[in-house]
Amino acid sequence: MFKYDDGSDVLVGDNVLIENGKTPGIVDLIINTEEEAKNINVDEVGIMLKSPPFGLVYFSKFWLEKDPLRFVSRAKA
Repeated sequence: MFKYDDGSDVLVGDNVLIENGKTPGIVDLIINTEEEAKNINVDEVGIMLKSPPFGLVYFSKFWLEKDPLRFVSRAKA
């Protein structure tokens, strides 16, 4: 399970910032197992985001360790 720096869980629908807090995104998909990664043809577990400037963006665990997501807010119900 992926977590933010404060220890809370990353959830689908969360509003986040990427690129060191410069770019907004929304968590679209969380890949927690190697099997799930294989099913979507990626090499490593990670998180798929919708980010208006880029479209869909996949951050592997490796990249998330270097540039963690910054939590903004939970999705509105």
